[in-house]
Amino acid sequence: MKTWIPVKEFSLTNRIVHHVSAVAFIIALGLMIYDQYYGSSDAMFLHQSFGMVAFFLYFGRIVLMSWFGKPEALGTQFEKFIAHMAHMALYGILLFMPLTGLLINLSRAKETVIFGLFTIPGFEERNMGMYTMALDAHSFLEYVCYLLLAAHIGASFFHHYILKDETLKRMWGKMD
Repeated sequence: MKTWIPVKEFSLTNRIVHHVSAVAFIIALGLMIYDQYYGSSDAMFLHQSFGMVAFFLYFGRIVLMSWFGKPEALGTQFEKFIAHMAHMALYGILLFMPLTGLLINLSRAKETVIFGLFTIPGFEERNMGMYTMALDAHSFLEYVCYLLLAAHIGASFFHHYILKDETLKRMWGKMD
């Protein structure tokens, strides 16, 4: 059973969601790094907000691919398999990282405020066991995410500059 409808290139909607969610994720990452060095609670609140935006956009992107389809991977069967597994891992991480981050806050009995627009209430009581588990998972996924993002970006450049195939063009649209 095919999961995705094969198309020539990603839909404009899917491309926009991909790029906006990537920007939201990078901003969330930058804010987390800023908070680690400067201890800014404002940066952490924004980190949480952008993390939830990235979660909803990546979830939406998965839905969009089922509606509008996605291009079939280029390359050998092995390369297609590797690309598929890397994408599944990346989607999993980009969904589970914000969820574990949310769980960190919830288990500390703290609310999560998303850009001041709405609030996700924390648990009534602290649960330090859940907090530790969520923090460990979030931290582990952070490093795996760095590796997968580097591989994803590197593979796109490899396809574009070395193999000179249409992989990157299908994601960005016409680049000529």
